[in-house]
Amino acid sequence: MNCKEHYLPELELSTAQVRSALQCILHTILFLRSPGPVTPKDVECEDFNLTYARIANNHQNQPPNKAMGNIVHSLENDIDQKVDDAIESFLRTLSQIGPELLSGCLTVSFFERRATRQLFGLVSHEERVVFEQWVMRVVVNNTPRPISNDSAALMERQRIQVRQSSKSKSGSGAIFCMHTMYH
Repeated sequence: MNCKEHYLPELELSTAQVRSALQCILHTILFLRSPGPVTPKDVECEDFNLTYARIANNHQNQPPNKAMGNIVHSLENDIDQKVDDAIESFLRTLSQIGPELLSGCLTVSFFERRATRQLFGLVSHEERVVFEQWVMRVVVNNTPRPISNDSAALMERQRIQVRQSSKSKSGSGAIFCMHTMYH
């Protein structure tokens, strides 16, 4: 089976912005690649002044059904937990590339589970066949941000914010472009 690979633009982020940027990108990928119809939920990402869509509770506008509500709420929490766990795992694997810089590569893989039988059908196991991957390189800049109130420090903070915001937005835009090209 062929595997489509999507390479997103490299992101350089400050330590304070890594989690929100990765949540934005991962939730956007999961929303766009969801296998069935889903209800979008808009989320404001204040660090980058943008709004992104993520998978929401499909039964928001329906009368409450306690059992179904718990299942859907659990699914939404499960997605949040898996995204947060993936981000934490990624942050633990970053490697030093400079005095104040860390780097890592985050890959989101979509796979199909296939049961295979071996040894004349007596032994079986499940294999995961990857059919699509989204790859992004992330550089985390631990350089302290200027905190004084002079004009040079203010200009530097604005420059950093604009650069990081435009990189995050270009990463989100690349996801939409790649999704529409292939689907």
